[in-house]
Amino acid sequence: MSTPKPEPRIEITEAQAEALPEAIVPDAPEPAATNWTKTAIDFGPVVGFGLSFFIFRALKVGGTDATAPMIWATGVLIVVSVLALIAAYIIEKRVAWIPLVATLFAIPMGLMTIFFHDPVFIKVKVTVINLLIGGILAIAALMKKYPLKSLIKDTLKLKEEAWPKLTWLYVGFYAVMALANEIVWRTQSDSVWVTWKMASLFGGPIVFTLILTPFLMKNMLPETKPSAS
Repeated sequence: MSTPKPEPRIEITEAQAEALPEAIVPDAPEPAATNWTKTAIDFGPVVGFGLSFFIFRALKVGGTDATAPMIWATGVLIVVSVLALIAAYIIEKRVAWIPLVATLFAIPMGLMTIFFHDPVFIKVKVTVINLLIGGILAIAALMKKYPLKSLIKDTLKLKEEAWPKLTWLYVGFYAVMALANEIVWRTQSDSVWVTWKMASLFGGPIVFTLILTPFLMKNMLPETKPSAS
């Protein structure tokens, strides 16, 4: 009696397994949180602030007080910012740096906005955050330190000489965003500024990335090819 031959096994790499549908590889690990969840956590406070402002304005909250919708929306911003931090820790088991920085500024400047009944504080917050981030990158670059490299070097393979240039480009980006915010809030209505705030949150990085594309393509490291055995 012949011994039955073992069934042939098909071996696949980890990368191939991740690319296959779940029906084929049912035990593929699920990520801690989807990209949509991370996006909602990181940008939820600003979106909540903007939407609540327009809702409060449409409902004529505050009556003849033109600043009331902004004041109430600031309260929403504070609450949603805190909730985003908690959600990031519970869902993703991480300290969400974007909500953390935003919350550290949203709470004190938001409370000043509510206490003094003056939206200037919450508007200036955007300028302060952009200048702070740009300033940190600039000081680090002057000290020959490049935080961007530590943060994204695993996903963005660039030549060594490209990191200082990329850092200064980001310094310029945050400086432009701070200047633009100052111009908009000082010259335009609350509605225009809130629209700008929401649009720049998503549009600014997208436009900047498009501008950076030629620089990144020029300084990308060539892919390492496996040597023939």
